[in-house]
Formats: sequence, structure tokens, C-alpha cells
Amino acid sequence: MSQPLHADQIYRIVLDYEGLQEGFADRIEDLNVPLTEVDAAGDLTRGNAQKLLCRSDAKWTRQFGWESLGKMLKGTGLALALIVDDERFAPVKAQMQTRKLRVRPANVSSKQPTWLFTKKKAREMGSKRMLCMTPLQRQRLARKAGKASARARRRKSAGAVG
Repeated sequence: MSQPLHADQIYRIVLDYEGLQEGFADRIEDLNVPLTEVDAAGDLTRGNAQKLLCRSDAKWTRQFGWESLGKMLKGTGLALALIVDDERFAPVKAQMQTRKLRVRPANVSSKQPTWLFTKKKAREMGSKRMLCMTPLQRQRLARKAGKASARARRRKSAGAVG
């Protein structure tokens, strides 16, 4: 769900992960509420906001994931806006290569892919596999298949009786 934002509604422009943490911390300070209230409002586990906002290498700290980011946005009443920054992106764009092929939409045709196996292809591959095997390997494979077939017949007959 995306909604257009007005310039007077922008709280802060975030350019990196630390900036995101600082933005959340400043918003919580502006709200003048404890972190446990943010946890409750965002449906986070109690104490999770503190772990997400901590700038430490401690083992108990956490980083934002898809779920926790959404819950923190909900708990603080913030929204995430993606803004194209051409000035900042210019040096990176200069190093990028353009696509060689034209991008085609998915499922352009209902034609079956050539790589997909058919019964005929499977039969051909099976015969090629047999040609690559030694007589001893073929004999072992046939014995294994015979045992599996007998086991299936026994199960079928036991199921019909009982």
C-alpha cells in the first residue's frame, strides 16, 4: 500500500542503516513514550525495539528485517518513502552497463519450453543412461527394480485383504 507524501510530511531523509536507527530513536524521543509502548503499538515482542535500536556489537542486538521494519514503522507512525537521488546516484550509474537484451514480459506465449522433459525425451535419456552402464550395473539396477515391484505387489495385496 503506497500513498503520496507531501513535502511538509517528511520527517527525515535516511541514507544508511545508522540513519534509520537514529530516525526511529528520534521519533520515539519526540513521542515521549517508553520503548515498551512502541513494542506494544507495533506488535513487537517486548524489548525488541531496544534490541533493534542499539548501536552495539553485543550478541543480543538485532537488525531490521522485513517483518521487524514494518512493525517499527507501525509502532512509530512513520512511513518509508523511496526517493530517487540523481545527484548521489550519478557516480554509480556511470559505472553500470545497460542491458544487452530487450526485457520481455513473463509468459509471452503459452508454448511449452524446449528444456521441459516429455515422455519421448525421458525414454531417450533412459536408453542413453543404459548404454553408459556396465552389464553389472544394469543387473543391479534390474534387481533393485524387481524388489521394489515385488514389495509394491505385496503391499497392494495386503491392503486388499485387510
